[in-house]
Amino acid sequence: MGMLCIQRTLTSGMAMGLATGFGAATVHLAYGTVAVLGLGSLAQPWVEANATYFGIVSAVTLLWFAIRTHRSSIVLQTTNETDNTRLAHAYLSAIALGAANPLTLILFLAALHAFATPSAASPLVIGVFVGSALWWTALSTMVATARSRLSPRMLSLSSRLASLMLLGLATMMLMRIAQRLLG
Repeated sequence: MGMLCIQRTLTSGMAMGLATGFGAATVHLAYGTVAVLGLGSLAQPWVEANATYFGIVSAVTLLWFAIRTHRSSIVLQTTNETDNTRLAHAYLSAIALGAANPLTLILFLAALHAFATPSAASPLVIGVFVGSALWWTALSTMVATARSRLSPRMLSLSSRLASLMLLGLATMMLMRIAQRLLG
């Protein structure tokens, strides 16, 4: 999610990075809410039983993003005008990728005990969302600041590097899934 946020901020500006980051923060809020409602412990066996499928969906999604990032040309958005459709797409695609990310699921399942105390549950869920939102805001701000100092060539190289990293992550995920299935 971090690479996606950085890439979108570099190519399309801070608003696009924020939309991506807030999509990820929304997933954190949703998972925290599910845990507080007690549904996390009910879902845990199902998630563990279907971890391979989640991994495949996540890896295929990463491959799709890698190919799309590699094929896209860097065209800097120079106006402050923001297309609401593109922002909505960035937000919703970040939610889809974050929800399908097995690491996010595993981390929330591992933290279920922290949500078990009813008095601490609501502040914890709000804290997770606020902390996540602050992180994505800081990351988008830093990248947007650096964006103005980068040449189109540097941006193109960053796009290629991001696509290679996404490809590498997807390949590692698929290799681990294959190991689990064959081993």
